[in-house]
Amino acid sequence: MKRKILALMLTASLAAAALTGCGSDSSGTGSDTSAAGNTGAETGSAEADLKESELVTLDVVMMSSGKNEPDITEVENAMNEILEEKFNVNVNLTFIAYASYAEQISLMLSSGEGADLLAVYLTPLPTCASAGQIIPLDDLLDQYGQGIYEQLGDYIECGRVGDSIYGVTTNRDLANSQGFAYRKDIADEVGFDADSIETLDDLERELLKVKEAYPDMWPVAVSAGENIRNWGWDPLGDDTVNLGVLSDMAQEPTVVNLYETDQYKDLANTMYSWMQEGLIQADAVNTTEVATTLMTAKTAFGYFTNLKPGFAEETSSSLGYEIGVVDIIDALGCTNNVSRATWTISSGCDHPEAAMKVLNELFTNPDLSNLYMYGIKGTHYKVLEEGGASNGQSIITWADGLDASTSNYRKSATWLAPNQFIGHVWEGSAPDVWDQQRAFNNDALKSVAFGFTYDSSAVTNEVAACTNVVAKYHNALLCGALEPESTLEQFNQELYAAGLQNIIDEKQRQLDEWLAAYGN
Repeated sequence: MKRKILALMLTASLAAAALTGCGSDSSGTGSDTSAAGNTGAETGSAEADLKESELVTLDVVMMSSGKNEPDITEVENAMNEILEEKFNVNVNLTFIAYASYAEQISLMLSSGEGADLLAVYLTPLPTCASAGQIIPLDDLLDQYGQGIYEQLGDYIECGRVGDSIYGVTTNRDLANSQGFAYRKDIADEVGFDADSIETLDDLERELLKVKEAYPDMWPVAVSAGENIRNWGWDPLGDDTVNLGVLSDMAQEPTVVNLYETDQYKDLANTMYSWMQEGLIQADAVNTTEVATTLMTAKTAFGYFTNLKPGFAEETSSSLGYEIGVVDIIDALGCTNNVSRATWTISSGCDHPEAAMKVLNELFTNPDLSNLYMYGIKGTHYKVLEEGGASNGQSIITWADGLDASTSNYRKSATWLAPNQFIGHVWEGSAPDVWDQQRAFNNDALKSVAFGFTYDSSAVTNEVAACTNVVAKYHNALLCGALEPESTLEQFNQELYAAGLQNIIDEKQRQLDEWLAAYGN
């Protein structure tokens, strides 16, 4: 079958932000094709019964860096050796760049062509399910996906739309803590005491040290006009506009208007005060640059971000200088953290059973998973320490003479692969980074609505109108560019005029029904 290789070159900053940003993981693994293949999780059937009667070829689609990958065929062939022997299945791999991923996936799903097994990202899962573009997975998971259940546990419920599971999340950081990342060299020079920081007031005290020592350096940088994405609320599916949320760490099942809460007012007032003190980048609302670009140029000290285990090490490796982090808001697990990136089976797939077998194998077979994520040992990567990772896999790095710009099968967007937790660990990350991330996910406080997926189709017009209102005020308020007392009143008046109450009522209705059916 003709392979579709869809790539669009990105600017360096966009690629870096897309592949290592919020809710993502750019550290990861590779594959050793000389090792004896791990057969993956047994599903209760004899292996012979898992084989397709005739050779099946599946189109498998995932995001990449945007760089053309000439060695895709070599990796396909290595993967197909494993899959053909076990299932009589081959795969054609398609990689689509971040900038065009949502558009191309939409076209593929609408046409029913070019994608059998695919990662849905940047497009709401309920949208695809409601349009009939993807199929329910419950029966297929029960029959062929026991390894997926074992790997994901309760997180599998976050792919539920209505009564059925339509998507399977990836093993990555599935919760978010919130905090601040900063240049460690500047921090050490000015006496920035990270250990003393527990609140925003504490952070302000330490940032003033930076301001005093470096008056021409912004203590807080902003990425493309956004300062803070979340500060301890469950957005119930729309995390950039927050049209009806569960506030204050989401332990009560009452949907409220975030922009009327004390939680939001206090945050906006703090950011406004910081802007007046010169702590936040002056052109924050209008900037198109990302914070790390300014930090690299030493025109900024740090930025607010969502955090996970290994974030400092991973970001330090990417930027080329040491990064420190401070956690301020504890980790919170919300459905949108999980369901924003899910593996699905297209309604155009002629062999859904075979697709589920392959997906289960990607979740449970380290050799196959490592091949998919990082290519071939000796060609694309080399082993630094055999068995050096806590999961029994190896510590790896680029093959001799290669780096991210020269490899023909680049390590990128591995957090969107089904299961990086069973694979090798890339040089620079802790040997137990996957154990740390799994524990982080399991230990995070869960929203009372964890597992609930909101469908906005009944209030589409209201969502569009309110989204426009949010765009006028929200980022500007959290950048400290607008005076909160008078602005919040006008902001909320316009939201209600645009139909916010209808959205809140619809969310509450759906949440109440979900809690009645699935809540504890």
